Amino acid sequence: MSIAALRDENEPQTQAALSEHQGALAASEEARRRLEIILGELRREKFGAKSEKLRPDQYHLPPEDLEIAQGILDAAQEAQSLAGADPLPRRRTS
Repeated sequence: MSIAALRDENEPQTQAALSEHQGALAASEEARRRLEIILGELRREKFGAKSEKLRPDQYHLPPEDLEIAQGILDAAQEAQSLAGADPLPRRRTS
């Protein structure tokens, strides 16, 4: 029997197997796609949106917050000066 005859004899079986495998592959890809969608939804539920966008007014502290922050810094500097601590540690030179 020649190669061409064997090929012709097995072609319907080969085509059927190929179609079956292509169908299984398509079903597998569809299942993977659905699982990725579900996973994305679960991640958003647990961790929130991908990135939170700030409004421009959120970049600046209100004046009262600036005053509080400055007061805390002033108090820390005053406490250091009263304790006699050097505000900036100095590096040793060899």
